[in-house]
Formats: sequence, C-alpha cells, structure tokens
Amino acid sequence: MLFVFLYYSQIPAAIAQFVAFNDFAPGAGTHPNATTYGPPSSSGFLKDLSSGSVSSIRALVFGNGLTLTPDAGSPAYATPAFIVFDGFVDFVGEPNPSIELSATASSTYFFSGLDPAAEYNLQATAIRGEQSYSNRWSLFELAGSRGFASVHSAGCLTSSNVASITASQVAINTGDNVAGDLAWWEHIHPSIDGTFSLVSKKYSGTVPNGSSAGATGYGVTGFRLQKSPTYIGRTNVPPRNPVPTTGLNGIKTVFIILMENHNWNSIAGSSFCPYINDTLLPISSYATRYFTPAGLHPSEPNYIWLIAGNNFGIRNDAGPDVNHISSTNNLFTLLDHANISWKTYQENISGTDCPVNSNYPYAPRHNPFVFFDSVRLNESYCIGHVRPYSELATDLANNTVSRFNFITPNVTNDMHDTTAGSPSSRKQGDDWLAAEVPRILSSQAYADSGLLIITWDEGSNDSDGPIGMIVLSPRAKGHGYNNSIRYTHSSTLRTLQDIFGVRPYLGDAANAENLQDLFVAPELVHVSWQTNTIQFTVTNLTAFKTNLVQASTTLTSGSWVNIQTNVSTNTSLIISDPTVPLPPYRFYRVIELP
Repeated sequence: MLFVFLYYSQIPAAIAQFVAFNDFAPGAGTHPNATTYGPPSSSGFLKDLSSGSVSSIRALVFGNGLTLTPDAGSPAYATPAFIVFDGFVDFVGEPNPSIELSATASSTYFFSGLDPAAEYNLQATAIRGEQSYSNRWSLFELAGSRGFASVHSAGCLTSSNVASITASQVAINTGDNVAGDLAWWEHIHPSIDGTFSLVSKKYSGTVPNGSSAGATGYGVTGFRLQKSPTYIGRTNVPPRNPVPTTGLNGIKTVFIILMENHNWNSIAGSSFCPYINDTLLPISSYATRYFTPAGLHPSEPNYIWLIAGNNFGIRNDAGPDVNHISSTNNLFTLLDHANISWKTYQENISGTDCPVNSNYPYAPRHNPFVFFDSVRLNESYCIGHVRPYSELATDLANNTVSRFNFITPNVTNDMHDTTAGSPSSRKQGDDWLAAEVPRILSSQAYADSGLLIITWDEGSNDSDGPIGMIVLSPRAKGHGYNNSIRYTHSSTLRTLQDIFGVRPYLGDAANAENLQDLFVAPELVHVSWQTNTIQFTVTNLTAFKTNLVQASTTLTSGSWVNIQTNVSTNTSLIISDPTVPLPPYRFYRVIELP
C-alpha cells in the first residue's frame, strides 16, 4: 500500500544551547555532528550537535595501560542511556568499541576552552553488554572542577551507598550495563582556567549485595556535554518509524535459513563462500551491520529470540527437557491465532516423533519450536509442524509450502561443524546453500511475492558480530543493495510480524526497526499536469497485480474514494485522475490487492 505522509518534527528550542556528543567508536547509529575522539590518544574541538559548528571546547584524550577490544553492547530500550544517546552515539561501533581497563589502567577526557563563568552538565557511560559480566565495574570521576551536583542513574554506586567512593566518583557495572546506567553530573563549574576532566578506572571496591568488582572494567565510550546548569534534552524514548498494520510490500510467503557461528567479515569476500559472494549477493539486498542481541550467547537463546524477541532467561544449550518454556508469547502462536500456516524444516529428523533429543547431526538447540511446551507436549501438533527438511523439495514442487517456513540445516551443513577432510565449515555451508537455495528461488511460492532470508545465529567465538543478513525477494531492492543500518534478530522478528500482520509485537521486537529499507517501496514519480487532469507514475509495483487508485482531500480514514482500478503489466504504472473538475488539492494512494 502506498501512502503520502506529511511528517512534522520540531526540535525543542532549548536544544539550541550548546550540546556536544562524542562517540569513541562510531557506527551506523552515530550522529553526523558527533565527534569521535578516544584513547589511546587523540584530541580535537567538540561540535555543536544542532548546527555542526566547531566550538572552542577541546577534548584531549589519553590512556594508560588500556586494551581496546572488539565487543560491545547497546543499552536496552527506554533505559537512561537509550533515552539520552539513541541516534547520537552507537555504542557497538567500529572497530574496537570497548576500552578494557585492568587494575592499573586509566582513560581520561580532559576538557579545555570551557567558560569559567558558565555551568555545564555531563552524561557518560560504557556498555560491554555481556550479561554474565556481573563483576566488571568501572569508576568514573569528575576531576578538576570547582563544584558539581551528582544525579547519577539509579543503578550506580555512589558515596551514598559505598563509603569508599568519593563525592566526585560513581561506579557502574559496565561489563553488562544493558540497563543503561549513566554517570551524570549537573551544575559543573569548570576550573578558573576553563577545564575539568572525566577519568575512567577499574572499580576495585565492594558491591553491596552483589559480587566483587572483578578483574577489569571499561572506559567511557560515549559522552554528552551541554552548556547548561541542568540537563535540557530528551526525556522520553524517541518514536520509531511508522510500520504497516498489516502486510509489508505485498510479501506472502517467507523462508528463513539459519546458518551458524560466523562473523560477516569471515563470509563476505571469502574464497570458501563463492556461492554467497558471486551468486547471492549480486542479486540480493543485505545488511552489513546486523547483530545478535547484545551479549546473547550461545546458539539456543538466539534461535529462541528469533521467534519470541526474548530468551526467557536461557543462557546455555541445554535440551528442551531442561530449558522448556511455558509461555505462548511467540511467533507461531500468533500465526495460529491468525490462521496463517507455518512449518519448520529440520534436517536429519525422522518426522515420526517430536525431535526433542539430540541425534547427530541434528541438534535441538537449533530448533527453537521444540522448547515451547505447546509444541513439546503436543506430539501430534509437533509432528504436524516440525518436519524433515527432505520434504521441502516436494512441498515446493507441489506449491503446498506454508506461508512461514523456518529452515535449519544440520550441524555440518550450517557452518557449525567441520567434517573430516573439509577445508572449512564455511565451504560446507556455502555448498549446501548452492545446492538447496535454487529450489526455493525457482519455486512458485517465491515468484509470487516470496521472501528468502539467510542469516546466522551469532558470530564466531561467541562474538556479537556483525553477522550476515541476506534478503532475496521479488519485492527486495536486490542488485547488491546493502545498508549499514544497525539491526538485530529483533528486527527480523518485527519484520516477520509486519509481513503477517500479527500483533502484539513480541519482546524486543517492539523496540526494533524492521528491515523495510532492504525492500522496494511503491513510489509516486513524474507528476505532471495534463489537459484537465493530473498524471503521475507509480513505480516498484508487483507485475500483474490489481491496483486500486484512491484519492482524498482530508487524509481521514473514511475520505478515500476509488478513482481507478488497474492491472500493472510491469513494475510501474502511469495513472491519470479522471475526476472532472479536479478539486484544488488532493492526496493519492495506490493499494496493491492480494
């Protein structure tokens, strides 16, 4: 469906006061006016966020004994760090977004050029994003100022609850910190010469009612500095882009294939993956910044997340008898309620029972459906929906596939295990895709507005990625189009829910951007006035589909009237408004019928 939207946005007048953001390791979510200074040594002037103008405030950055590491996480939706930093700082940027601090290491931002007669406020944090790192605390200190007020977020340790922490210090569990805790000072009076410093060290003290502080901490990777006594900025979560209530670009049937344990940089350009690189990528759309949810490992919770937006506390690969889930908050339950058919095709299962036990090379940890009690405890329902992969070819040939199809190769074909004599598990997976993907791409289900998603569960060595996300569809942009938008498995789940129009959004899918940018969207182009009419061209349609052309003068739901019905013979359509006389203004939309 094509709509013409008018979007109006107003930046609060208060934001006109000088505000600067700094992102140590920039990524797709970094604002273009944010600076990127960071250790081990760098310096430069800060920029005003709203105008991009260079200020007189200089940041000198230096470090001692620190280690830059490649893994980091993002703050959870609606947490303090998310509210303050989303859209300005990308905590999972490149190339080494974490600053690891041992017992003797430090990282310092020294600010100069400040107005001694003014007051400032400062927010800062770091997020390693690994939930198991409950004992990696950092100590952040505001040094060299003549005065300040501490207003740190609720999860921090301060002088109010730990006697050894001074008034100018705050301790944060940066090893996890998906809670988005912030070091936060207001009413900062710079020194008489217009300076103060932000120092990061490992916290070595005690943690009340918790663990010890641990062996390492993490230095500040993002900060916000404002010339104002108190914080004047965003206090609510930013709105997400609008999404369709039902359907997404006319896609009907979805296939998703899950591969295993490789970062995108080990797949893209690899000589072990000629089919992916030479055949699929040139005809696909793909994302270069697609991640597992921050710190979520190993395989099993990632598979579960893809159909639930939640790992239900599971952090290992134990079987369904141990990690079974009673919740019905999952995609397949929503599909059942909407009477939308689904199957999962699992390689090397018998199809005669519910496959809850390992039977190499089949692994239940790669089959998220059998962890839900509604499947596990209902054998007939399980057998009806969890089928051997060998049946997919027949279902494709007979055009009897379900609308949602979740495909799991066995552990030697999904790039997980290397077989004897094989040069690489990547080659095994690429060979399997080369043999199997053409069946899907040549099927009627795919040709009729189908979608094939190929992605990976997680990165190599339990890293957060980025991992691969490849989209093939008649409705995708294709031709090798790629973007650097930051997506996660939550984005895929949200996309699936948008395609099938099932609600409510599950878990973290409610907070994610969908994959819309990888697809073509109908567009009005070449608008021109003709004799007694207006003519325009609609592009990115599905060939041989029936389209309703509607018009409105008010954009209200009951005001749309049909002015034309057309069948497009290709992907574009020229439309003339036959209304006589034409009203002084009008909005148009095109609805593609199923």
